[in-house]
Amino acid sequence: MPSIGKDMNKTARDMTKDLTKLAEDAAYVAVGLGVLGFQRAQVRRREMGKRLEKQLAGRETPVGDARKELSRTLKELDRQLEQVIERFDTAFEPVSQRLPATAQAMVHQAREARDQIRHYIVSSAA
Repeated sequence: MPSIGKDMNKTARDMTKDLTKLAEDAAYVAVGLGVLGFQRAQVRRREMGKRLEKQLAGRETPVGDARKELSRTLKELDRQLEQVIERFDTAFEPVSQRLPATAQAMVHQAREARDQIRHYIVSSAA
């Protein structure tokens, strides 16, 4: 006849496994959302670049004007992306705080990679 203590230990282990699995899944979702956000930003950047090319193709525009337009478009895209990132980070923060240390480290690395990629895109297009 099993004792109550053993049953409680088993239940606690099962709950710990479930929470660990949930935290791991949440970390993967966070990384996936970061990748999707980055891809969406790339698509928007390309669309804006094509739109700018079409606008400039029909008229003689000095290079300075084209750079200003590109800079303005890029800043707007960056502002929109910043809002999405802030909403995502705010929504995910309570979940990430409950993750095991390894999952928290993964989330931190994903955020750093996202920020580096974003900085690279902004600085290369400027």
